[in-house]
Amino acid sequence: MSLLFRFPPVNAACATVSALVFSVISAPGSDWPSLRGPDHNGISTETGIKTSGELPIAWKAEVGLGFSAIVVAGDRAFTLGHDGKNQDTVWCFDTASGDVVWKHSYEHPLDDLYFPGGTTGTPTVDGEHVFTVARRGQLFCLDTKTGAVVWQKHLTDDFGCRMPDWGFTGSPRVFGSTLLLNAGDAGLALDKSDGSVVWQSDANVECGYSTPYLFTRGSKPLGIFSSKNGYTCLDVSDGTPLWFFKHKTRYGVNATEPVMKDNLIFLSTGYDKGSAALEWDGIGEPEELWRTREYQNQMNTSLLIGGRLFGINGNEGKEDTGLVCLNPANGEIVWSEPSIGHGAVSAAGSYLIVLTEKGVLQIGPASGGGFEPSLRQQVLGPKCWTVPVLANGQIYCRNGNGQVVVLKAK
Repeated sequence: MSLLFRFPPVNAACATVSALVFSVISAPGSDWPSLRGPDHNGISTETGIKTSGELPIAWKAEVGLGFSAIVVAGDRAFTLGHDGKNQDTVWCFDTASGDVVWKHSYEHPLDDLYFPGGTTGTPTVDGEHVFTVARRGQLFCLDTKTGAVVWQKHLTDDFGCRMPDWGFTGSPRVFGSTLLLNAGDAGLALDKSDGSVVWQSDANVECGYSTPYLFTRGSKPLGIFSSKNGYTCLDVSDGTPLWFFKHKTRYGVNATEPVMKDNLIFLSTGYDKGSAALEWDGIGEPEELWRTREYQNQMNTSLLIGGRLFGINGNEGKEDTGLVCLNPANGEIVWSEPSIGHGAVSAAGSYLIVLTEKGVLQIGPASGGGFEPSLRQQVLGPKCWTVPVLANGQIYCRNGNGQVVVLKAK
């Protein structure tokens, strides 16, 4: 049986509109300017990386506690970390040498509620600016060259947004002249030039922990935002809601983005809630096709490659958590590899780039027959929950203690 999605393709006009509307982040070459890469699917288009042997180390760095991912634009790499006391820092590195180009620090508690604490949000680069959001709600627009503050806001003090238990996280998304944030019941849109409000959802409802997901239907630019109660689809030009899908987990943690293919919308969260597949043709409410508790992405969104879904299944600290291949047509698990633990996965074309929870980098084909890595290399110590990033010939890996290792991938 084919594992491909069985829904009619979005028409060519819609695809063209999508390309025009959402090509808003400057990403020359093989940059990785935001949390899930230039195409926001966790997959790099870069080719020619080594898939066997050992990758030489380009440079190392210490950035402080947390699980913020690394983003890359041109010759600059950005991430966040915490000093373990009372301070967050936004770091900017030279991608060739690893030298610190600049850093921007601000007061912030460790907030180690049931986990080691530290930063969890990921920067977004848009041209000459980098946007960051802190767990307590500090929002910055910084100059990518100098680190100077262009403008700053606070999600609770300035906009009244209720902070969820583990703080604001995810990554800001750029839509034209607008900056979209997962704050409130169904998002917050700001003018990216000065941080003024464009539209705002109910600020009294706790948001989820995911990054806004953007797509189109016909000529409409749409987005899906998570809250503690589920996922809302809305028109991102003015914030008009179109539908809401209830998906409430224990602790109200919806931390992953949807994965979409044509009319299929795949959602997966942790804490024993599991996954659901919806079909939506752009009219009315989506139809639920199937639901399972056997597959659950607690922290990182799955990858869609060759008609199969690949992701980390399970909850941190629980047995049998590991890398899983799922058939999105019916929600059945194709194979499972528990040795990965609660690591993270990205991809380069049809190759999975896996960082195990214990810090082993593994590269191997994304196959329906199991995961057989052709490259295994111990690069860090535990805990590694942060997604490895391939950008401009280098792979960026990070652990919760703030150790960064950058490897030459070609």
